[in-house]
Amino acid sequence: MKYLLYCLCISFLIVSCKGDSDASKVAPKVQKPRVKIPAFQKDNAYEYVQKQLEFGNRVPGTEAHKACKNYLVSALEDNGMSVHVQSFDAKFHTGEVHPGYNIIASINPDKKQRIFLGAHWDSRRIGEEDKDVEMRDKPIAGADDGGSGVAVLLEISRVLKENPIDLGVDIIFFDAEDQGERGRDSPRESWCLGSQYWAKNLYPANYTADYGILLDMVGAEGATFRKDLVSRKYAPQVQEKIWGLANQMGYANYFVNEFSNEVTDDHYFVNLIAGLPMIDIINQKKKSNVKFDFGDHWHTHDDDISVISKETLRIVGQVVTAALYKESDGSL
Repeated sequence: MKYLLYCLCISFLIVSCKGDSDASKVAPKVQKPRVKIPAFQKDNAYEYVQKQLEFGNRVPGTEAHKACKNYLVSALEDNGMSVHVQSFDAKFHTGEVHPGYNIIASINPDKKQRIFLGAHWDSRRIGEEDKDVEMRDKPIAGADDGGSGVAVLLEISRVLKENPIDLGVDIIFFDAEDQGERGRDSPRESWCLGSQYWAKNLYPANYTADYGILLDMVGAEGATFRKDLVSRKYAPQVQEKIWGLANQMGYANYFVNEFSNEVTDDHYFVNLIAGLPMIDIINQKKKSNVKFDFGDHWHTHDDDISVISKETLRIVGQVVTAALYKESDGSL
């Protein structure tokens, strides 16, 4: 009997020691402390829109375009980001060739976990949707279509400077997005020249990131952002994550839980060519169960500062800011 008890005790000790040994091999899971999400300042974003418009129409090949490029580089650098200008030949479908500039800004370049944000900074060379026929061949201001997305990202760069983040963040201002050919049979490749170039010539070389968010036409009064089908095809989990976050924050009237159609935008080529998952936040107005458009001011001379809503800028900016800081602490 004593011998049996002795064997049982030895067996228990062996099992216990083995359990302790195995447990010691498993590293404890480190939980990051939750970070405070900083406030996005709508007045600053609105001023960034105004500043872009002061240069004039930002059409590639114009002096206004060059001047605005220099301003954007300086603004990003002032906000503590390292900036690289990627030059390329923007070949319009008309046969014109003009200098194009993708502006690429980064913080925390040593971080492996990265999110990239994008917007186009050029404005369209014509306003073919204008009610005034005589104005249709003249360049538009592009306050919303171009200016708003850039303004939101400039303000986010300022937020990142003042509120350090444990995440790599890259901001890309794509050029020559809005110079394409309209028409049912027009090739998609006539649009988004800057993002096509970047996707084929990644900077930094071999660039990789968890995902990207594109902002286009994110400043108009009463904007609604629906889930476009390009984002749905290439980055459905990211799309659900961002729309879910926006809804949790109380912005369901803006980030509508409804699918729209396919949108040919910079994210299409980033997904298709570079293979980097990227979604689009873009204003789409519902006309019927199967038809959507980009608002009455789209590609007209009404796309000026009068269409810009500070509150819309704030909501989009706050959602994207929250996404970055929640990714940094692992809570998204």
